[in-house]
Amino acid sequence: MRSRRAAILTALSLSTFAVAVPASAAVHATAATAGVTVTAGKPSEFRFTLSTHKVRHGTVKFTIKNKGALAHDFSIAGHTSKKVQPGKSTTLTVTLKKGKAAYKCTVPGHAAAGMKGTITVT
Repeated sequence: MRSRRAAILTALSLSTFAVAVPASAAVHATAATAGVTVTAGKPSEFRFTLSTHKVRHGTVKFTIKNKGALAHDFSIAGHTSKKVQPGKSTTLTVTLKKGKAAYKCTVPGHAAAGMKGTITVT
């Protein structure tokens, strides 16, 4: 009876461990690249709305969605996305260092109208 109980407990422990390892590995894999959604043109045409204003340093993938009526782009850390037409989206992946990173739309007049800001990189 004791050996059967021990065998069951050992089997349960091993199966729990086997399930826990892949779940843990998946969390680390997705944490390697931070993601930020950037909405252009909403709530007003010349504004960016970011899903977060704070990211960890390293690789960051920006998903730019244009909800406005004009084409916009997104520029950060010396990299600029392609122009995004209304109703479309694109991505821009950059490596950010700790500190503050300025971003803007490089379409003439858009940054001056308010399409700019900073994101904190920890």
